[in-house]
Amino acid sequence: MTLALYVVAIEVEPGAEAAWNRWHEDVHVPEVLREPGFRSCHKWRDTEPATDGWVRYVCHYELTELDAVRRYASSDAAKRLKEESLTRFGTVTRYARQVLTEVKRF
Repeated sequence: MTLALYVVAIEVEPGAEAAWNRWHEDVHVPEVLREPGFRSCHKWRDTEPATDGWVRYVCHYELTELDAVRRYASSDAAKRLKEESLTRFGTVTRYARQVLTEVKRF
């Protein structure tokens, strides 16, 4: 079994942070974790803001296999969550994504 990590970095305009966090933690993350192959999510808040003052978060989704993120990306859940995110927070959030595979554990 290949372990993989789906990393999502999010920058949030400070005035939208509280509302975005509520939606992200109450709706988004629980729905993503229901998808096959998603084991857990660790959410981090950067101690330094972006250069324009926006708050930065990083989510590490631990996956049981690399294909889990590919299945999720084409799922109805992903499409619905992306649309909801764009509708509610499209102008006050920025996202960057990576998929990493484990090379070695020390």
